[in-house]
Amino acid sequence: MSTLMRMVRVLCVVGGVVGMGIAAWAFIDPAAFPELARPRMMVDPPSPRWRAAFVFVFSFALAAYGLGALRHRVLP
Repeated sequence: MSTLMRMVRVLCVVGGVVGMGIAAWAFIDPAAFPELARPRMMVDPPSPRWRAAFVFVFSFALAAYGLGALRHRVLP
């Protein structure tokens, strides 16, 4: 079980770092992913920079979970 959790944490860290890289790229250059610019929805989506910022925060939280920064302390 400990090996499985270690693998999940490694995958979380790798996915979080890759997500942060892609989100940073999309934040700096919103035209980098034109297929994501206009999804077909009834309401207008937020700007690409807002979406990139949300993905960056989510990816940061995923990487922090994988590193163990979001785990609570052991209660006595």
